[in-house]
Amino acid sequence: MSLKATILPERGVLRVGGAEARTFLQNLITNNVDLVDGGRAIYSGLLTPQGKFLFDFIIAAEGDGLLLDCDAARIGELAKRLNFYKLRAQVTIEDVSAAHKVMAVWGGEAPKGAFADPRLAAMGWRIIAADPKAAGAEAATPAEYHQHRIAHGVGDAHFDFEPDRTFPLEVNFEEMNGVDFQKGCFIGQEVTSRTKRRGTVRKRLLPCTVEGDMPKPHTPVQSVGREVGTVFSVDKDGGRVLALLRLDLLNGAPLEVGISTLTPHKPAWAHFELEGGIDDEEEEA
Repeated sequence: MSLKATILPERGVLRVGGAEARTFLQNLITNNVDLVDGGRAIYSGLLTPQGKFLFDFIIAAEGDGLLLDCDAARIGELAKRLNFYKLRAQVTIEDVSAAHKVMAVWGGEAPKGAFADPRLAAMGWRIIAADPKAAGAEAATPAEYHQHRIAHGVGDAHFDFEPDRTFPLEVNFEEMNGVDFQKGCFIGQEVTSRTKRRGTVRKRLLPCTVEGDMPKPHTPVQSVGREVGTVFSVDKDGGRVLALLRLDLLNGAPLEVGISTLTPHKPAWAHFELEGGIDDEEEEA
């Protein structure tokens, strides 16, 4: 695959700086901030005390501060939530989206100035800069990036996660390297850790191929007359969607969205069982 790159206009950048920036975030978010350095980023999230998803972001270092590559539509809400927890911490929280753009790069070799997308190697790299460039890359579109993302079963909070409703393990936070259960406390840790320990993740965000007309986002998925999930991201050209499905209700019976049929796929990176679906790892072999 040739190297491709595109600016992601739906992404914003929040900068967290100050002497206590790392300690401040370390006590709040799901991943280990100590892993972030000049060449390494992390994927992480901020949850409710009840363990439900609120925000996700990719964190990269910039000087003595941290850049949070996040959903631009909700950047004000994220800043407000962080300021709520700030109290007397020596921390600055600033929306720097006007001076920072987010570029996604995939295929080929890593370009200069890029860091690996921490969620999945197949997602390639990110560049955060005022005018990001990827030498030798073919200019792609955001739609092509999302086709690539959906094909690999990678969710995007802007399209696939429901704030204050979705639980992070349902949308594969752990598989996307977004949770460190060894780092110590974070908001929502008790519920998240208990869910992992008991193995009670009943729903999963899964890539599905579509036979028939493409469904619209947020369309319910039915099986034998019972609702078993919801469609989120849609790739019309590729005939794929991401759908949040009840694993315990998948038994090989057809999954219907209107007059169309979905076939769920178990991504090669998945560590959970999927009855009645296609195992992409076996297909690749």
